[in-house]
Amino acid sequence: MRVVIIGAGIGGLAAGIALRRIGAEVVVVERAADIREVGAGLSIWSNGVGALRELGVDAGVLASASVIERNESRTPSGVVIAANQFSEISQSVGAPNICVHRAVLQRILLDALPRAAVRTGACCTGFQDATAILETGERTEADVLVGADGLSSVIRAGLHGSEPPRYAGYTCWRAVRPATDVLPAGSALLAAGGGAQFGLWPCGEGQVYWFLTKNAPQGTRLAKADAKELCRHWAAPIPEIIEGTAEDAILQNDIVDRPPLRWWGRGCVTLLGDAAHACTPNLGQGACQALEDAVVLAQCLRDVRPVESALREYERVRVPRTAAVVRDSWRSGRLLQLDRPALEALRNWFMGSAGGRRLGMRMVRGLLTHQLPKL
Repeated sequence: MRVVIIGAGIGGLAAGIALRRIGAEVVVVERAADIREVGAGLSIWSNGVGALRELGVDAGVLASASVIERNESRTPSGVVIAANQFSEISQSVGAPNICVHRAVLQRILLDALPRAAVRTGACCTGFQDATAILETGERTEADVLVGADGLSSVIRAGLHGSEPPRYAGYTCWRAVRPATDVLPAGSALLAAGGGAQFGLWPCGEGQVYWFLTKNAPQGTRLAKADAKELCRHWAAPIPEIIEGTAEDAILQNDIVDRPPLRWWGRGCVTLLGDAAHACTPNLGQGACQALEDAVVLAQCLRDVRPVESALREYERVRVPRTAAVVRDSWRSGRLLQLDRPALEALRNWFMGSAGGRRLGMRMVRGLLTHQLPKL
């Protein structure tokens, strides 16, 4: 079975590894001339680590990551709203929650594939049946075509039409910088207030990953100075973390997603990762869900015949779970981006209440304890 995967991001590379593990011939087609080490931090929760284990790359990722056992939510002034412990859940499934640099994860996945399996500098412009059509006019034939080409997927557009992503109403700065001893061991921090969020995670030895969001019109371009001004009066260590980050290390982009689809593919064509279910980052599940997709796709293609039935079974399994993640991520973002004091106070009270903590941990448990098939 020959599988062509369009896109060499986290999902596309993971799918390539998973499919090779079941004996498929795989070609990953990437439009970029080379796969550059870009991006910031990624939270990979226990469910994502479980998927990495099925791919056989978990040891390398864990060696380059930081384990997260606890998250503390605060107001901008530093008042603790709630503290959530994840260690019991992660221990129950035998997989930790981690934060790792995106470039590190992508490199580990890339190195797990033979060089000949990844073709760069090849731009896919469309498809016919399971044949990918490249910009040069070349046709790359396959038994299965997987669109893992991200938010602006060509394969998705060919299946569902071209629609702009849905803007969530806020922009985001992201960066990884050297830092030590700014957080207790195994802990992450989230501060929210005034239509903004600041998150801080350990991200590999001697490094932290931070992000800052702000309600703003779509397309607003902002600089480090704007981030500093926004958090000028926030409690330590937030202003110091931003101040100590090099300007050229900071990425800024609008937060968008795509509303869930009821179906993904047809015939011998399907979707995977952001091409299928792009979500806002509020639950930290974007990469995790792409990794889960890769494992389930491989299992279905191994165990179900014919190919079309295998792809429809993959979609039957994955559509409900990923749609729920998209919806819950969107709702969480709306809640955390509130900028009216009375509503913020109500949100903070609920997050800190026994009922609010139980509800939050129930959602987390449902995400982290999801069982994947064995490859």
